[in-house]
Amino acid sequence: MFIYLLIIIFLIIALTYYFSVWSKTQIFGYFPNAIKTKEKVIALTFDDGPNPPYTGELLEILAKHQVKATFFTPAINLEKFPELGKKIVEAGHIIGNHSYSHKFSNNIKSLYFESEISKAQKIIENITGKRPALYRSPWLFKQPWLLKNLKRHELIPVSGFFASNWEIWQASAQTIFKNSLQVVAPGRILIFHDGFDTMGAPRAGSVGAIDLLIPELKKQGYKFLTVAELLGVAAYQNVSADKKI
Repeated sequence: MFIYLLIIIFLIIALTYYFSVWSKTQIFGYFPNAIKTKEKVIALTFDDGPNPPYTGELLEILAKHQVKATFFTPAINLEKFPELGKKIVEAGHIIGNHSYSHKFSNNIKSLYFESEISKAQKIIENITGKRPALYRSPWLFKQPWLLKNLKRHELIPVSGFFASNWEIWQASAQTIFKNSLQVVAPGRILIFHDGFDTMGAPRAGSVGAIDLLIPELKKQGYKFLTVAELLGVAAYQNVSADKKI
């Protein structure tokens, strides 16, 4: 009996992951992780910043290689480091909504994630002058209630492919770089991290990997786009419009 119970629990967890978290799942609606194309285009994205000094170092590397990227930032981190958030936008990169707190309990209290979405929109706009049109949920949650609410807020959900499963453990630049090369494919959105939830964390490996990855992919003929450019959508909403936020 106990074994059957464990099997049932395992199946519930597995199905929950498949339908709500797995980046390739599209069963509840549009949650793009790539576009279908043979053209060598790719989008670099960075989650969980700003996180000094790593976000600043990343901006320097992106500038050196003349590449634009997309940053999905928990708004609570922007409140801590507003100048870094402004630098992201001033450098021509895109900022997307990544919830307010990135706190697991806050994201399951409401199936619609309403407070996390709307509060983040207001804070990002107040600090950067930009109201995001792109949203990436923490842990890539994509319940139907969330997607419905994103549509109400005129936000486009964005998924992607994790560039390295070892990145979260602060793997070396070489390890992340090598893992990333195995994930790269035309039209894909790659997920890296310049922070960790809202707690910072060392990201020297991620920063170093980007410095290795960009020239290698350019050598292979890849062109780097922002997520908005890749998907062919607006990066920001009209700040003068009357939104229900």
